[in-house]
Amino acid sequence: MTRINLALLLGLSVLAGIGWPAPDVDVRLEDEEAKLELLNERLGLLNEELTQLDSKQTTLLGELHRFDIEIRLANKRLELLGLELKRGYREIDENLKRIQVLEASIEELIPYLKSRSVSLYKQGRLSYLRLLLSVEKPSELTRAYRYVSRLAREDGKKMSRFLDDQKALEDTKARLLKQTAATLATRKELRAATRTLASRRESRATLLGEIENRREMAGTLVYELEQARERLGALLETLSAGEPLPESATVHIPMRVFRGELGWPLDGKLEGRFGTELHPRFKTVTVRNGIEIDAPLGTPVGAVYGGEVAFAAWFEGYGKLLILRHPGNVHSLYGYLDEFTVSPGDWVEQGQPVASVGETGSRAGARLYFEIRFEGAPVDPETWLDPSRKVALLTNATNTN
Repeated sequence: MTRINLALLLGLSVLAGIGWPAPDVDVRLEDEEAKLELLNERLGLLNEELTQLDSKQTTLLGELHRFDIEIRLANKRLELLGLELKRGYREIDENLKRIQVLEASIEELIPYLKSRSVSLYKQGRLSYLRLLLSVEKPSELTRAYRYVSRLAREDGKKMSRFLDDQKALEDTKARLLKQTAATLATRKELRAATRTLASRRESRATLLGEIENRREMAGTLVYELEQARERLGALLETLSAGEPLPESATVHIPMRVFRGELGWPLDGKLEGRFGTELHPRFKTVTVRNGIEIDAPLGTPVGAVYGGEVAFAAWFEGYGKLLILRHPGNVHSLYGYLDEFTVSPGDWVEQGQPVASVGETGSRAGARLYFEIRFEGAPVDPETWLDPSRKVALLTNATNTN
């Protein structure tokens, strides 16, 4: 019997630099498949977005947009490969355990089958008939017949089990070898994807460095950002002229009533304040209509007040942008996001997670861009938010009719 080289399989974990992973009993298979399907869908959407970007005129913001998409593609690819690798390890572990069970079953059957084979060989082709004919008293013939029948059935059952186990063992070994090869290939892809991600990040950082150190590029970026702000203003005018808030809204008190008391969208270091910013070298002026809050990638972002999701999509200069429409002609804007957890038309409560922190559109890594517009004009968010920096909690007890 050909035995699989288990040392090669166990050495896989040493090659990986990690311990042999146990199956994840907490995650059901269908949940894992759903995650893989969702990741594949998002990869497809990002590839479509990248293709659409190819047809547009190249700008500095467009180049940064391209790098953002490529970085997100690499991140999603890494996540997908990580799930596939985890599943591969689990299947390898399950196949190894199955092999151990089958080999133990076969080892248990061998002594019995060997003993019976010797006995049957000695008695010749008519072994069971010989047993019947060896009965001396006719009165014992019926009992002997039952015994021989039972013995023959037991022999047949154990032989069938032995053959089935042998077949299952060979099939399991073949699956194990195939899964091991696939897992090693996935690990190779994972390393390549990691290098791709590092390369995209380095290219983006290089472009930002050039913008920072070259006067003409810095000036071009300032101009493009100003154009983006104007387009955002036009979008908000359109949103302000939209339909009234839905009747199902649980908040009807104007947001301005709680000015200076609103919870923050997340906890983090304030890195950029409302107003103008002077370039330290070229003295160009950049206008910031909101604030920037530093936070780890993936940190949940909460709505500062109840409102309707008016916009959730990519917007040049702001990355993935979410806009909430609140009672009293107020809008809150959340930019540089990674993933949305709500969709246009949804009603969200104060403190409800609406997205996660990303680095799309950001020129300084993972952070949140946050802006408030009152009657269409940008206002300093710090004058609307709680000065003690408390984070908005998921509750509507204070803001309902």
